Amino acid sequence: MVDLAAGGALEAAAWKVENLDDFEARLERAALRVDGLAKVYETAALVIYEAALMKSGRPVEEVRRLVREFEETFEDPEEDLTIPRASGIMNVEGDEWFFGDESLRTLTGQLLGQFQHRVAQYNYVDETEVLRRWADSYDTRLFIRRRIHETEPIAGVVAGVDLPLIQYLRVAAGGDTVVPSPETSRALVALGILDEGAAGDDYAVLAAAENLALRLELPAPIVGEMLYDLAVEDRLEFPEPPPETTDEETEEAAEAGEGAGGTDQSSVRPSPDDRAARGAARREADRGEEPTRIQDPQAKDAPGVREEDGGERSTPVPPEDEPPESAPGTQDKDS
Repeated sequence: MVDLAAGGALEAAAWKVENLDDFEARLERAALRVDGLAKVYETAALVIYEAALMKSGRPVEEVRRLVREFEETFEDPEEDLTIPRASGIMNVEGDEWFFGDESLRTLTGQLLGQFQHRVAQYNYVDETEVLRRWADSYDTRLFIRRRIHETEPIAGVVAGVDLPLIQYLRVAAGGDTVVPSPETSRALVALGILDEGAAGDDYAVLAAAENLALRLELPAPIVGEMLYDLAVEDRLEFPEPPPETTDEETEEAAEAGEGAGGTDQSSVRPSPDDRAARGAARREADRGEEPTRIQDPQAKDAPGVREEDGGERSTPVPPEDEPPESAPGTQDKDS
């Protein structure tokens, strides 16, 4: 993946997206779509059920049609469709609720069981909220960031749950992340924040998309929807940002702000010009001209320093070898 810390690649990519001629319209469409999905996922058991069915590779519309049919069939106004209840129904029903695939039935049952244990660890917390907390938890993010999602102790340990599937479940549960896909990868490559060689690396795609969402200050699922649409529509030509500030201007700005915090040791180090001025002041002192605070504010032997430290200022004594005539005021007497 491109070194995001160098060259301002993420900042440039965010500028390109924000300056699309139809950015506001795309943002609104993506936000409405994500909001609509959130309303569909009001039951934790159905969120898990849909994520498991996506393993079939069927279109999402077909998967959701089956999920809605399951909900309508077993809906009971007196009993919620909780995870334990959905799991019990699926244990006695046939494989028609899993596109006739017994392995999908096993996968769904194992996922439901894992989250049933997770819910049991909380007291009086709604199942949907438990699922959302898992999706956005630090531990879940850490397992994925370290590329060891298969050791994640909830969904990751279920055989058959790969990274795209676990990401689909996280997004469906309300997590602030994206689902890696070839379309998203193409858009990130076109924006210049993902190397073509890493286009097939789901972890790299995920990291680039989430970092772009941070720069855009938008929820990651919304950014993911926008990137997907751009790739599907083949809208991968973006406006170019204005030329960046020259290196000289950058260096001048850095020098101007150096030591602004008051704790940087380099801010109290004298510059070469300061050292030369202090040397000249010391040479003047050798000729009887003592440096003042204005000439050298950091000089320890400048007048006034001892007074500030609480000491007494000593009375200056004229040089012993200097003739009386050179003393101040004697020339005026002779004239």
